[in-house]
Amino acid sequence: MSYNYYLSATAYIKNRWVMVGVGTPEMEQASDLSDMGLSEITNTLAELNAVIEGQLDYLDWGTDLFYVSSEATVSNYGRYDKAERPQVPTIGLRNFLIELKKFKEQCLTKDYYKVIIGQAFTAIKANPLQYKRWTTSDLYYLITLNNITITLVLEPDDFDLSVGQYITQLARSF
Repeated sequence: MSYNYYLSATAYIKNRWVMVGVGTPEMEQASDLSDMGLSEITNTLAELNAVIEGQLDYLDWGTDLFYVSSEATVSNYGRYDKAERPQVPTIGLRNFLIELKKFKEQCLTKDYYKVIIGQAFTAIKANPLQYKRWTTSDLYYLITLNNITITLVLEPDDFDLSVGQYITQLARSF
């Protein structure tokens, strides 16, 4: 299974939140599980392994907006507001969670997320037009570094900040 890795720094009033995500083309909506925190992922993996090993019959889990029902071999998943529930192998979903956990842990190790976002900020600040996500928006910038797609929401005043000043404002939500 191939994975896509994402970092996003959003801006809301004077707060900047960093979100970490993983996606895969094989399970399109599974990236919604990126909202899970590390402890929640760890607990879910333990219970999911129990389901796969036959120690539990099933497990209902997910996030506020994303529902998963797992049995030993097959899981149904999807957004709460959608009737469609695609089926995927439970082992594939478990492997996705393992990858999500690894990436979140990597981002936390030595504040790697700050390093990579700092590199993205530096590149965008040097040439904002090259990294505009949409031609009609002056707030959203997109860059890929180290196989991680990074989205930064930057106000015009942000370009006056040093990298250190920008990084200091970041709060993580993962």
